[in-house]
Amino acid sequence: MESQSVSHAGMYRTDQWQSLTGETVEVRLDGEVYHAGLVDAAMPDASGLWIAPEGAFQRKFIDAACGFEIWTSLYPRSRWDGHAASGTAAEAAEVRQQSAPRPEDAR
Repeated sequence: MESQSVSHAGMYRTDQWQSLTGETVEVRLDGEVYHAGLVDAAMPDASGLWIAPEGAFQRKFIDAACGFEIWTSLYPRSRWDGHAASGTAAEAAEVRQQSAPRPEDAR
């Protein structure tokens, strides 16, 4: 079963792993939730990230090459939604502007 970028309970798939430090995410594998938690650190090339330790669970490395998907409640930012973002404020503003309703649409 292939995952889609469609929201699942307010969550969105993203490939922008490098920008998720400090965010709570779901890690999915084969369409199932594998782990969830706070991103402690992320590789600058988005090749992996670390989920912070919680309770009895130790810090966990999630390797993108192993087929894991990262889902976040942040605005969708991925190649799947057509809004791949490199993280600059100007690009984020452009995505918001493109996504905002236009006055002519309100008529």
